[in-house]
Amino acid sequence: MGDYEGSEAAAVDAARRWLEGMSNKNPVASASLWAGGHFDIVCHSGLRILHLHGGRAVCRFRVPAHLTPERLQDADMNWQPGAIAAVIDNVGAAAIMTTEGIIKISVEFDISYFSAAKVDEEVEIDARIVQHKGKKLTAVIVEVRKKEGGHLVAVGRQWMSAARPAGAGLIPGHSSRL
Repeated sequence: MGDYEGSEAAAVDAARRWLEGMSNKNPVASASLWAGGHFDIVCHSGLRILHLHGGRAVCRFRVPAHLTPERLQDADMNWQPGAIAAVIDNVGAAAIMTTEGIIKISVEFDISYFSAAKVDEEVEIDARIVQHKGKKLTAVIVEVRKKEGGHLVAVGRQWMSAARPAGAGLIPGHSSRL
C-alpha cells in the first residue's frame, strides 16, 4: 500500500470515528441537552453509516421522537429543520474528511426544504464533494431522501473551508492532496 492509500484509509477511518462518536451516544431528551452544547449528539443519535470513502458519505437515519417534539410547536411531529441542518452539515463535513483528512467548517450554507419527514420515518443522507477551489475551499452537496419512495426532504449546498492552517490535519502525516 502506497503512502496515498494509507493516508486515504486513515482519513476515512477518522471520518468514521468522528461521525460514529456523535451517532452512537444515547441522548436523554431533555431541555438541558438542547442548551448545553450536546446538540450534535442529540441530532445524530442513531445515524448509521452505509458508505464512507472517496469524497462521499452515505448514511441512514430513523427520525427519533426527540427531534420532532410537540413542545417545539410542531404538532405534526415533523423532523425539525435545525436538526436536519445539523445532520447535513456534519455528513457533508465527513464526506470532505474522507479525502482531505481534516474537518472543515461551513463558510456558505444553503438548504432547500422540499417535504417533511415524520417521527420514525427512515431517511438516507447522501453527501458528495462536487468542487475544490484552491487548497482551502471545498463544495459539497447533501441530499436527504425518504427511504420509502425516495422523496426529497432537503438539499444542502455548502462551501467548507479549512479551520486550521495547512499541514495541521487531524491525521498524523496526512497532507491535503490539493
